[in-house]
Amino acid sequence: MFCSMHIWKASLREGGLSLAYNVIIFVRAGLRQLTRPTEVGVRALVVRGDEVLLVRHRGGRYPWSLPGGGLGRSETLVTAIVREVREEAGCETRPLELLGLYRAVSEGMINYVAVFVCEPLSQARPPAYDLEIVDARFFRQRDLPVNTEPGSLRRLEEYHQGARGLYGPW
Repeated sequence: MFCSMHIWKASLREGGLSLAYNVIIFVRAGLRQLTRPTEVGVRALVVRGDEVLLVRHRGGRYPWSLPGGGLGRSETLVTAIVREVREEAGCETRPLELLGLYRAVSEGMINYVAVFVCEPLSQARPPAYDLEIVDARFFRQRDLPVNTEPGSLRRLEEYHQGARGLYGPW
């Protein structure tokens, strides 16, 4: 009885977090249409041999992506990428180089995204009961989830082709 009650509560909590996340994403999209902001963000290409670190968001058509997010008010790009990978994947990293700067236009918002190639300094430990991130783990290039975000896949392809110092659309 206790075990089934515990499982029921955990399922209810996860369902509630997923619902809250998707409502927030919907409201955020509407606000972006009204305000049309320009933002700066970061993504990390955390590479370990032939593996790359991906995080899975609670919702969306392509929930798997490179870890990353927006800059805090007084953050540099480098401090933001280290913080974002730690928060989303529980992995300590060291940025090695800038792959490129990309421009994404969606939901009425312009987002400039700096993508850094990073070295992992620890294992991935996804956050428990997080509103945004459900999972984080390293994948071999040939075993990437089919629902990986297309921009993340393009960044991986550019990296494997040896490209650096890029600028273009996300």
